[in-house]
Amino acid sequence: MADEDDVMEEEDSGGGYEPTASSGLNKIVKILIYVALGAVSLVLMAVISYYVALTAAAQQYKEVASIAVVKPPPPTENFNFPEDFRVNTADRGDPHFIKLRLSLGFDRGNPALSAELADRMPQLRNIINLILMGKTKDGLSTVQDRLELREEIKASVNHILSEGKITEVYFSEFIVN
Repeated sequence: MADEDDVMEEEDSGGGYEPTASSGLNKIVKILIYVALGAVSLVLMAVISYYVALTAAAQQYKEVASIAVVKPPPPTENFNFPEDFRVNTADRGDPHFIKLRLSLGFDRGNPALSAELADRMPQLRNIINLILMGKTKDGLSTVQDRLELREEIKASVNHILSEGKITEVYFSEFIVN
């Protein structure tokens, strides 16, 4: 029995881990699974990107097509102010000024409105000067700011008119310094 106990002790204390053929096969299978998952992921991303690109291109075409269909507005009759508007801004500290030349557009065939605009020119200049004096240099730096200024001028001028309404405000010169 002593011999059997010695043999058992030698097998139990037999040193380290000995790899078998099945553990090497398991590593290869794991690597192949990871590679397959990566390949499937790449294919899936490519398919999704393709469909997103198709949808975006179709949407862009629809936007361009809708713009091309819209008719331009009819030409307007214009009332031009003979003098520039030159006004200091509402900025504190560094002085800045606005130099502006503008025209008011209204529907054709309304001589009464044209005459009213000519009669009210001092009143119109005062309204526009007051609006401009309330603006700062930074408040007129972007195109969006200038579009909002046009709408503000249009609303203020239309408020005092009785023979019709202006439809557009055109800036032929716009300098903020």
